Amino acid sequence: MKAALYARYSTERQSAGSIEDQHRVCARLAERHGFNVVERFSDAAISGGTAERRGYQALLAAARRHEFDVIVAEDTSRLWRNMAEQAPRLAELADLGILVVTHDLDTRTESAGMLGAVLGASSEAFRREIGRRTRRGLEGRARQGKTAGGHSFGYRAAKDGNTGQVEIDEAEAEIVRGIYRRYADGASPRRICEELNRDHIPAPGSSWARTERRQKGWVASALNGDGKATGILRNPTYRGRVIWNRTRWVRSAANSHKRRCVENPRSEWIVRSEERLRIVPQALCERVSVRLCERAHDVGERVKRGLSRVGAKRTGRAPSKHLLSGLLKCSECGAGYQIGGAMHYACSSYLNGGPSGCSNSARLHRERAEEGVLDGVRRQFLDPAVLEEAKRRARALIRARTAKPAQSHLPRMKELQAQIENLADAIAQGALRASPALAAKLGSAEEELERLGSQPSTPPAADIERLIPRLAEEIEKAVRELPKTLAAGNVDLARQELKGLVGSIQVVAKPTEMLLYSETGFVQVALKRAVGGMASINGSGGRI
Repeated sequence: MKAALYARYSTERQSAGSIEDQHRVCARLAERHGFNVVERFSDAAISGGTAERRGYQALLAAARRHEFDVIVAEDTSRLWRNMAEQAPRLAELADLGILVVTHDLDTRTESAGMLGAVLGASSEAFRREIGRRTRRGLEGRARQGKTAGGHSFGYRAAKDGNTGQVEIDEAEAEIVRGIYRRYADGASPRRICEELNRDHIPAPGSSWARTERRQKGWVASALNGDGKATGILRNPTYRGRVIWNRTRWVRSAANSHKRRCVENPRSEWIVRSEERLRIVPQALCERVSVRLCERAHDVGERVKRGLSRVGAKRTGRAPSKHLLSGLLKCSECGAGYQIGGAMHYACSSYLNGGPSGCSNSARLHRERAEEGVLDGVRRQFLDPAVLEEAKRRARALIRARTAKPAQSHLPRMKELQAQIENLADAIAQGALRASPALAAKLGSAEEELERLGSQPSTPPAADIERLIPRLAEEIEKAVRELPKTLAAGNVDLARQELKGLVGSIQVVAKPTEMLLYSETGFVQVALKRAVGGMASINGSGGRI
């Protein structure tokens, strides 16, 4: 039998030689069972709690192509530490006729199913136990006043200093103080970030060991945070107050790579005052806090008007009066387009971080873009096929809501229901034998009852048809007056409805034109670029 070997180790702290060692053990195991090794797969420094492993996925792809007959690993935990992935994969491999052989599992045996479940549950529990013990150790360090990990701009990590403690990095600390002063003086976060990028000041995390970098420069979110003690402007450590266990990361049960941040109850926070780590003077902190409170008040007012809290935070300091705010996405960096002046949309990464944030400086004329998108929506809704479908659904809805059994049928229907119940009870209690004749009689009564119940007394067809033309007229009138209706109504809610219809809209900036593509394919727009990077509408041929 042809065999494929698989090896994996979990963290960067483990030796890369572990792969070679595991393959050697697997080769001996394959030889013992008389297998012929034809392929080797491996994953380095990645948890078995996720299926997002390049080597593992290559192994499964090869199995589906039937390139081998058996998978050999040192033990099942090398393949899986997650029952949500292990169970369906074992079932799939069984259907493919692929065996799994390790030191603790052999799917050729009759007890493999039960043993695999026990081993899988044990591996998953062990992975969770490691996390629990790690957190327990960090809590102990935090209660002793020691560092419990994490990076914060303005400080040197304990491992990088000579004292064994977190220390202030004076160069970065001066940048932090400058940010606080500029914000307290009225500068916006995006203006501050633009100045930092212009001066080529390294952004937070630019020198940290990371496997993924989404931004190469400063962006406004680094200053704003999420409003809950995150972001440079809200970091309590800069004020000499250290908090540990404010939040925890909860990993997905199906994929350990996916996780969500959950705020812990305040009673579980470990807080200590450490003036040694203060970077920003108290008076300056208070000035910044006043501006942040004003911002929070603005967000609360938008929520009262019906906008979701997440949406309220994303629309800037004042309520957005523009329909496409938050819907447009830059094709170069993936950031949203926002109002960049009185009449134009622009990439938020470019506005907030300058050319270092995104090189896309093209601006999109607001009114013409909104006009083009709405024109496309109108054309879609006024399509004859769409109107006919609206009429068909209206007919069905009217009939469904007005339909009820004819009054003349009700006495007979009650009689049939009683007859059916009596026959069924008698048969169930043994008073009557379940003969073919009784079954026929019972079935006949049930059929008649169903037939009478399905004969609705609806308004005359003429009454329904008289409503339909007016319905089409109302739809056409509402769609044609859509811009006027939106201008007079709640633009925030209208924007949310439009997003549900078209999704996000990607903006592609070309040398001579701006192209807009909706996520759902519902809207396509071609706008001709004019002098200065502006845009004007250029016939869409009836589609946008």
